[in-house]
Amino acid sequence: MISLQSIALLVISYVVIPRLTFLPPALHSVLIIFGPFLLPKVFQLFDTSRAASRSLPVQPTPAKVQRALNLLFLSAVVCIVLSLPQFGPENIFAKTGSRLQIEANTLFSRLRTQRELGDADELLREKFSSLPTNKLRYVVYGPDTLLNCIWCAKADEGSDRNYFYYNLPKLATTHLAHLIVLGLCTSSLIGSEGSRFRTHATIAGLVLFASEAWYLGSYDINQNKQAKTLQDIDFVHWRLRMFRYISFALVDATLGVVLWLTSTNRWLAKPLSMAQRLESTAKDAEETVNKLRALGLISNSVNRDQTLRVVREEYWRTEGQVMAETIQDEEVVGHINNALGRLDMKGLEERVGSVADGIVSAIDGLRASQVLTSE
Repeated sequence: MISLQSIALLVISYVVIPRLTFLPPALHSVLIIFGPFLLPKVFQLFDTSRAASRSLPVQPTPAKVQRALNLLFLSAVVCIVLSLPQFGPENIFAKTGSRLQIEANTLFSRLRTQRELGDADELLREKFSSLPTNKLRYVVYGPDTLLNCIWCAKADEGSDRNYFYYNLPKLATTHLAHLIVLGLCTSSLIGSEGSRFRTHATIAGLVLFASEAWYLGSYDINQNKQAKTLQDIDFVHWRLRMFRYISFALVDATLGVVLWLTSTNRWLAKPLSMAQRLESTAKDAEETVNKLRALGLISNSVNRDQTLRVVREEYWRTEGQVMAETIQDEEVVGHINNALGRLDMKGLEERVGSVADGIVSAIDGLRASQVLTSE
């Protein structure tokens, strides 16, 4: 019989994966070949971990994990907001609807009709007029790198690499801030629920940084020379910026879901070790002994004080009279009889018998162990 999981695997393997044409050709080919074989293993691993989690009861989200979830939610929201074009640097080509081949004076004349030009605009006009390649660097590395990289040689053939090196620390700073958020959410402050995923979160953050740095470092800025229209221009700086913050939000959301599932024993439940269980049991026993000692002190104090002893005896005497009068009431008696009539006496006798048998078997086991010890 075909299950829902089998249908989902078929759809993902033969419908979704072949349409992921935006992936690199090598990765796309690997997914098409090995995807139908690897996906069932992934589902099987998930089902196995979920079955193991069912052996432990679901618990509320711990307070420390809740704080981590709040931080991840805030980080994801901030990243989604920052990915919007309104919060990024201005793209004067997209703002004016101009091609890369446009003259610098014409470009900034169009820009002047929309807003006033500043000192940065004048400096940018000089760079576009002096070297047309700066337009290609502008769309790849952004306006800040083009304007502030004062030690990048204009005529040097390897100057594109210098712009990349100048842009790399700013790129690393953004990823470092995201790694700090992931580190806080998987630190010892959150407890074992968060620290068990510290390595995974760190690897995810480093992979994002390495992927973006590799893509930007290997990108050929001359690809935009063939762009004839505005739609043909690949605005790498703005596209990477959007994908960067969206990937941050996805990683934060994924980590938040994993923390919530694991901390509540819904997935990958990790039972307590024997040492932790012994420590918890000893702590509970110690608390019970302390409560019994406190109860004993209170009882002794009441018995030794004549006033308190009289109050206690008066309470129990009054309580006995009230209960005796209540039991004699016809309405109360009727409700008691109705409740007794609804009881399953046979089932109750069986449960009592099973409990009694368990107690007797435990006593017999203790006696047997004592006999073996004496022998």
